[in-house]
This record gives sequence, structure tokens and C-alpha cells, in this order.
Amino acid sequence: MKHILLFTMLFIFYFSIEIPAQETSTWETIQLEILNKNCISCHQSGTSFARQSGLVLTEDVAYSNLIAVPAKNRAAAADGLVRVSSEGTIAAPKKSFLWEKVNAPEQDHFFIEHPNYGAIMPLGLPFLTNGELAFIRSWIEAGAAESEIVADLNLLDDTTRYVPPEFVALEPPENGFQFHLGPFDVWPAEVHDREFLYFEPLQTTEDVYVSRYEISFRPGSHHFILYNYPAGSSTPQPRVYRDLRDSQGNYDPIVANQLNDLFPFFFFVGTQAPFVNYHFPPGVALRLPVGSGFDLNSHSVNRSQETHIGEVYANLYTVDRSEVEHVADYDNFGNFDIDLPPNRITTISKTFYFIETRHIIQMWSHSHEHTLEFRIEGVGGEHDGELLYWSNDWEHPPLLELDPPLTMNAGDGLKLVTTYNNWTNNRIEYGPLSSDEMQFVFYIYYTGELTSVADNRTVPESFWLAQNHPNPFNSSTKISYSIPNSNFVTLKIYDILGREVQTVVNGSQQAATYSINFDASRFSSGIYFYRLQVGNEFVETKKMLFLR
Repeated sequence: MKHILLFTMLFIFYFSIEIPAQETSTWETIQLEILNKNCISCHQSGTSFARQSGLVLTEDVAYSNLIAVPAKNRAAAADGLVRVSSEGTIAAPKKSFLWEKVNAPEQDHFFIEHPNYGAIMPLGLPFLTNGELAFIRSWIEAGAAESEIVADLNLLDDTTRYVPPEFVALEPPENGFQFHLGPFDVWPAEVHDREFLYFEPLQTTEDVYVSRYEISFRPGSHHFILYNYPAGSSTPQPRVYRDLRDSQGNYDPIVANQLNDLFPFFFFVGTQAPFVNYHFPPGVALRLPVGSGFDLNSHSVNRSQETHIGEVYANLYTVDRSEVEHVADYDNFGNFDIDLPPNRITTISKTFYFIETRHIIQMWSHSHEHTLEFRIEGVGGEHDGELLYWSNDWEHPPLLELDPPLTMNAGDGLKLVTTYNNWTNNRIEYGPLSSDEMQFVFYIYYTGELTSVADNRTVPESFWLAQNHPNPFNSSTKISYSIPNSNFVTLKIYDILGREVQTVVNGSQQAATYSINFDASRFSSGIYFYRLQVGNEFVETKKMLFLR
């Protein structure tokens, strides 16, 4: 009886002890605490980001999609990187594309040594914490096992994050151009914003090809844009700050008209990030046409009662034409029809369509301080219904870098869906101030047609006259055409009654593709026609609509 009682007591004592649960593996912790919280909103089945990178990171497939799988990024694959190396050495993180993409503290190494690896991840969210990075690194160095515990959970207690330096003065490029603004005053809150234009008298004497650009500005800047000032235009006074509003808040209509003429039609490069160092994919470069000048546009926002200091550096890195396989171009879609009722949350959607197949290598949004969310969705084609871009940061929206590019075919579209919160008692419309609103997507693309080198120009295979862009237009528009052989070319503008109102081109041109900026600011609103004639071989006329 005593033995039975003792056994019973031991039985109760043994099973009353709480048996500790088995600790989750290091990989499971990475999945639950890092990937699920930072990555799978983009990297899940069906999203454009997952299709673009070929990487799905949901719990059912993440491990098998990472371990020893070759990187899809062409530059990383050429360097021999896999998504995550399982060799289990201290060198393994440097052989892992995942580590290169999240290791923000070494972003100088990332951008300088690996310029074509894309952007630091997670895109549009804060960098991973230093503790999360240490945890991932320990796992990779230990062989990236799925079920073992190889990293100390206490590492995750370090919630500090890498903070980029506030401002970096750039060294000028060996081949290219450097622009420098400031230091200049950014006036206090009662003036609201400071935005100005600043013309640099430098003008190109031949076509220039830009393969990389780098921009750095002081905190408080909203954007910096380098405009390709139209060749042949009457130029403003050089190296003078032409303010949209002066230090007393007085509006200058002359500068406003100049800015309207440039934006967004002559946008060349720009950023809203405090620092950007973008390398175009190998063999791709932006063409800066002969005769181009540069108007620099800086917009700073100061909400304090003290004057701040602004300053901007911008570098354009150039390459020889023989190194360029694809000539890139900039374009945008913008909605000027903004109407936000007071004290209300409003969502505005507008869809824009492509008239030709374009391979997009860079894309970013632009809006102002009332923006809650900015979405860009695909319409039609293989990207129909996909979320292609997302941001909730109006000040520094993410710069989406795409290699391989995002291909949008003729007839496909981008749907801009932006949600605004107008907390004021006044109706808000489109405008340049940060307290006004905008809805733009900017992107850089190439058409995918291989280029050939002949007298430093792209030689087209046939005659071609494009529809002017934008159309309808306000003040100025771009007319593009191609000629496959040297010939005498005329490009003339006619009004609705058939009367010639301007000769834009009248002379011999070599075989190439040309883009001509037509300034209609002295004309009346209405329908106009433009007619291209190339010798006795080609004549074509198209219609355009000018709206003041």
C-alpha cells in the first residue's frame, strides 16, 4: 500500500511539472519575426515583386526558394551569388544575395562595389534592425539549416537601426558633370516652402550618354530635379536663384510659368531620397541630346520656426556611345485633376495606357503631405491586377529599381490609386506647394530594340513619326521621329485652317531617331497639325491639341 501511495505521489509530481516547449529553430524565427513582418507583403504568390524577382517568401516555400538557389539578378548571378549560401563559413554571407540586399550598414559597399544589385530591402520600410541582421548572419555562417538552433535569440534585443549620414558632399566624377547648389537658406514655417530654379550655362556640344547618377541633399529637402533645358531656347540668367516664392511668401508668376514649362516634360533625373546612387543596368544609358542646358530645381520644406540650411550635390556619370546597347528615356504619367474636399479622406484613381512596349527599369511616385497611400497597379496584359508599387511616405517614396525590367506592352496600363487625408477646412487642388497635392508616377525605360553604332547615333530601320507627348499639352510637347538614311527634313506646324504657323526643322539630318521639343506658348489654344517630310521618300501628318 505504501508503495502504491509513493508511486501515485511521484506520478502526480512528475506530470505537474511544466515541460518546457521545444524552442523554435533559428530559421523558423527568421520566418516568423523577420520575413513575415517585413517581406511577404511583396514576396507572395501573384505579386509583381515576386514575379519580378522570382522569389516567394511565404512559410510554405520560403526555405526551399532561398537555399542554394541562384540569384535571378543578372549582376549577382554573374558574381556567383546564390540567394542564401549553405556552405557554413564566415564567407557565406558575402556569397548570399539575401544578405547583400538587407545589409544596410554596408550600403556604401553595396552601391559602389555592386551597383547593379538593385535597392536595399525591405523597399519602402525601415532597414532591418542591427539585431535582426546579426541573427540572419549567424544563421548563414552556421550553414543556414532549417531545423537547428544556431543563433542566440538575445541578438534580437538590439532594435537599433543603421542611420545614413545626414549629408554627403560628393566628389566630382572623372567622366561626367557635377552640379552644386548652396548652401542656401530654407525659410521658416510661415513661408511654408522654398522652391527655386537655378540655370547652369553649361550646354552639351554632342549627344551625351549617362549611365549613372548620384544625388545628395541636406535634410528638409522635398525633391531635387535636374531638367534638360530645351536646346535652342532663350535661356534664363545663369547661376541665380529664381524663387517660386520669395522670403515673404510673395508668388512670382514668371518663375511659375518657367517651372510649368519644364515640369514634367523636360525632367531628366531627380530624387526625393536624401541620397541616391543609381547605376543603370549594364549597356543601358540615358541620352542627353546635343545642345541641352540644365535648369536645377530644388524644393525644401521647413516646418520649424528657424531658418534651415539647404544644399545639394548632383553627379552625372557618362560613358562612350560604343558602350550603350539600349538608349533609355524618361517619362511620366500625371493626374492634374485633383479635388480634395475639406475634412475628408478621398481616394483618386486614374489609369494611363502605353502606346508602345516599354521595359521599365526604374519607377517612383510623387505626391504631397496629405497622402496616406500611393498604389500603382497593372491594367491588362500579364500584370493585370498586380500591385506594382506601394508607398506611404510622401517625403521619401521608395525608388523601385527593376533588373530584369518590368515590361509593359502596348495597350497595357498603370492605374494610380492614391488616398489623401485633407484635414484642413479648405478644398485642396493640384499645385506645387507641399500643402497642395499631386499624383504622378515617374519612370525610366527603354524600348528593347537593339541599338547600333553609326556616327554616335541610333540607326533606325524605317521612317517613323510618333504621336506627340503629352497630348493634349500645355505650353510645350515632344515630337519624335526616325529617318533611316541621311536626307533633307522639314517639320512644320499648321493651325486648324491649314496655315503654316512655325517651321521646327528645315535642313539635312543624318539617319537617327530625333525628339524635338515644340514650344506653343505664343499660340492660342486649339487643334494643330504637325507634318514631317523627308526628301521625296516620306510624308506624314498628325494632329495635336494645345490647351492653355
